[in-house]
Amino acid sequence: MSRPPLVSIGLPTMDSRRFLAARLESITRQTFQDWELVVIDGQSVDGTFETLSGMAATDPRVRLYQEPRDGIYPNFNRCAERALGKYVYIATSDDTMADDCLEKMVAALEANPDCDLAHCPMRVIGPDGGDGIDWWSGQSMFARSSGDWLRRPHKRAAPFDGLLCLLGVNVYSSVTQLLIRRTLFEKIGYYRADWGSVGDFHWSLRAGLAASSVHVPDTWASWRMHEGQATAAARLGSQAHEEKIDGMIADALSGGVISESLASRASELRTFLREFDGRSGSLARKAYVVKSALAGSRPAFAYLASHLPGRKRWPRYAPEIVRSWLPSPITPLA
Repeated sequence: MSRPPLVSIGLPTMDSRRFLAARLESITRQTFQDWELVVIDGQSVDGTFETLSGMAATDPRVRLYQEPRDGIYPNFNRCAERALGKYVYIATSDDTMADDCLEKMVAALEANPDCDLAHCPMRVIGPDGGDGIDWWSGQSMFARSSGDWLRRPHKRAAPFDGLLCLLGVNVYSSVTQLLIRRTLFEKIGYYRADWGSVGDFHWSLRAGLAASSVHVPDTWASWRMHEGQATAAARLGSQAHEEKIDGMIADALSGGVISESLASRASELRTFLREFDGRSGSLARKAYVVKSALAGSRPAFAYLASHLPGRKRWPRYAPEIVRSWLPSPITPLA
């Protein structure tokens, strides 16, 4: 019997013919070629399945399945469950990646066996594949928490990324940025579909609490912004969204995966940030900070300290505070 491929690329599809050619080209052009392609199609009716059937007929590395139309996360799971490779890459059907993306992330995980995730930068693209607005490198939680290390290779020790997620924002903006050691699914489980279109936050939170990661800055994976994507209807920032985030956090922490002290500090910081952002106008925010400080709030004291001369001003989501809870959450790599 021949050995399994090193990487299993999972391709969940459903009526994605519009973007399929670009996605398939980004896979076949990879400089790393020791892969299999596990395609899970959700009963497409636009010609997607026929296109993929033609590819499967000519490339023995392609395994094609049709499954019920029951959502994106069940198909993420089917890809991972059927994977034979040591590493799993979920190639969402409307996105792309650099030609050397797999090569560089595989090398990073091979060189760092203590890490279960390799992570690369995001390139935001529009519906036509052109450059979109780059919010990731300046506004994402990953960028804010990395600081000067965003464009340099580094390791991030668990549970740092998970603690950042406890502030209510996904530190891994897109699954396309991740190469996952397959054994991590055995450790933390698969994606859950009961949280709707933002259920990847729940998996990322559990992964960040349990798994260290290695950042690979000199390649990229894309996130295509268009009206038909699953997150377009997520109502980010709404009360319903915040309630889902709270529910996912409570569920992920129910097994006691981190100390009560860390969980409590993260909850306190998330509450402060949410209440602070919920005040309209600088006077209302200042009054809230003073009231919270008088009540002994640690985040309020951190906010006030950030305004002292020579100190870094208060950053939204306060990743620097989270970094201070751990001895060495970020380690540089040569």
